[in-house]
Parts: sequence; C-alpha cells; structure tokens
Amino acid sequence: MLKIGDINKLKVIKETDIAYMLSDGETSVFLHFNQTPNKLSIGEEVNAFLYYDQKKRLCATLEEPLITINKPAFLKVVALNEAGVFVNMGISKDLLVSKDYLPTSLKLWPRVDESIPVILKVKATQLVGQVVVDALNNTKLELDQQCEGIVSSAKQNGFVVVTSDFNICFIPKALTRQTYHLGEVVSFKVKEIKEKQVIGTMIQNKEIERLNDSDIILSYLKNMGGAVNLGNNAKPEDIYKVFHMSKSAYKRAIGHLYKLKLINIYDDYIELIEQ
Repeated sequence: MLKIGDINKLKVIKETDIAYMLSDGETSVFLHFNQTPNKLSIGEEVNAFLYYDQKKRLCATLEEPLITINKPAFLKVVALNEAGVFVNMGISKDLLVSKDYLPTSLKLWPRVDESIPVILKVKATQLVGQVVVDALNNTKLELDQQCEGIVSSAKQNGFVVVTSDFNICFIPKALTRQTYHLGEVVSFKVKEIKEKQVIGTMIQNKEIERLNDSDIILSYLKNMGGAVNLGNNAKPEDIYKVFHMSKSAYKRAIGHLYKLKLINIYDDYIELIEQ
C-alpha cells in the first residue's frame, strides 16, 4: 500500500516522453524527468517521496524531503498570502501551513526566512502542514534548565515554545516582557514541571529570576495596560488560565500588593495604581 507523504520503494515499469512510471505492483505513479537527478532503467528500484501536485494528482519525486508524515521538521518560510504561509519542504513543491493553524492577527505570523516547527498531514488529495504545539517525544526538560526554542503558538494567555528536539514549553503572558510572533527564536528558563505541562519564563534578569506570585501579577498588570478581569469573584479555573496559580495563592498575592498600595481590588477586576 502506497504511503502518501512518505518514502516508498517503487519499481520503474515504463518510460514516456516526459516521465517514468513507477509502481508498487498495484498502483502506478508519475515521476517527471525533472524530479530525478539521474536517468533510470526499466526494472530499477528507487526510493521515491509521494505527494500531490497543484492539480491534486499523485506524483513521485526522488528529491529528498525535509519532512515526512513520520518525521516533523523546522521548515523555512518562503512566502505568505491570504491562505497562510508556505514553507520549503525540500522538494520542488512548497508546503502550505493554512491560516487555520495560525494566529488571527497577521502581526503574529512568522516572517519570510524564519523557520517554524511543522508536522505533515495527508488530507483528501493534498499534503498540509500544521504547526507543532504538542510534545512529540519523551525527552524531558529539567527544572531551571536554560533553553532556546521557536515560538509556535501565540495566545492571549501566553506562548508555546518548541525546542530543537521538539520538547514543548508554555510561557504564561505574565512571564514575558513583550509580544512574540511565530517563528521567533527566544530564550527561556524552565520554571515549573507538571504532569502534562512544562512552564517557562522569558524574564531573565537575575534580580527577578525567582519571581513570587505577587511579582508575576504585578508584571502582568504592567504589560497588559494596568488591569485584569480577575477580582474577588474570579473563578479558580480563570485565574489558573492566566497566572497558573490557585485561587488561594492568587488572593494572598493580590492582598500583598494591596497592602503595598500597588493595586486596587474589586469584585470583577484588579487594577494597578498609578505611582
């Protein structure tokens, strides 16, 4: 059975004026002359990557792809349009990463010549790329480890960063100094390791490396216009989505900030007091 989006061992069964015909014994596949570096002989076996061309026809190439359905890769962005971003997958046809897998804001899209972590999927009669947002291996990051990675997801409450070996770290908005776009290379430190998620920080100044909960909330307020809709009546799950702390820890922290006369606390929100 042919494996679309992957390498297949096929036999040359015919030569036409413009192409070879390859087969696995059941299905024939078109291999254009410009998709092979050398002249082939009838009966020769080749390792061919199978993909769909612009007309959604199944084709083969002997060019070596950078990515397959079983091997994710960091791929360079070569173009952008209203459909999404196109990345170089190592063959003559570029791969589309649809806007459906990208942030709504174009400002957060990757730039040309930046690389993004991609997995390859087969949908109907086309190959599509999706940005990696979930861990793909069992390698573990370590607490306090200093890492480098590429931003692969930008959401209201934070960013997902993928390391070179496809480990995933979530960076809460409160632990950043700016807004980051997909494809941006960033440095971060592993701050917390949970059962299903690794939490990191992009705040690297030594004097605030060991932020307590009050510092995290204060940093967030300063970065987000001075207010957040999480007051005395805030639900625990809403607090956790933004700050990754329990409601009791949150109330202790904002109480401390209130005593320092740094914030005002209301039922529905807290706000920074202008100094």
